[in-house]
Amino acid sequence: MRITSPSLPDTLAELTAADFTNETSLEACRLEDIDLARITCRAVSMDEVVLERVTLAEAKLEGLTCRDVLIKQCDFSAAHCSEASFQRTAFTSGRMTGLDCNKSIFTDVTFTGCKLDMANFRFSRLTRVRFVDCALTDADFLGATLSDVTFEKSLLERTDFGQCTLKSVDLRSSQLIELKGWQHLKGASIDGTQLIVAAPYIAAELGIRVVN
Repeated sequence: MRITSPSLPDTLAELTAADFTNETSLEACRLEDIDLARITCRAVSMDEVVLERVTLAEAKLEGLTCRDVLIKQCDFSAAHCSEASFQRTAFTSGRMTGLDCNKSIFTDVTFTGCKLDMANFRFSRLTRVRFVDCALTDADFLGATLSDVTFEKSLLERTDFGQCTLKSVDLRSSQLIELKGWQHLKGASIDGTQLIVAAPYIAAELGIRVVN
């Protein structure tokens, strides 16, 4: 699987918090070391943008659109980004516990070293997405569509894949602990060791009674 990385120009304008307004369109720019916690925006568009050490905890970012965006060491904890669109976007070392991306679209996106515990990906569409060294405890993919998605060396504990549609999803190098929705993981790849660990949960979801 080849994921297209963000394409950024050689020169980026330096912006400040004052440039991040209610209806913001950011192009070819960089924001660093800015606190935008709890900000509310109705329409945010980012095109060829770098965010580094930006705090957007508990922010409400309605209509968020990201294309060719690099997001490094940012805090999106409990941010509300439902129905967002991310295209050619890379998240690195992000703090994203409780992020709400319900009904969002992810295309050519990477999450590397991100804390995504309790993140909400319900009914989202993920195409060519890679999670590397991420924590996804209690993350929720209920009803999501995942195509060409890799979970690499990540922790998936009590992660919910209920009612998902999967195509070419690779879970083989990750820790799978008490996953939910095993019966909906058709189209996923796991290894033999993972299958042994998962067997009791698969049996329970299928209503199979194991008698010793």
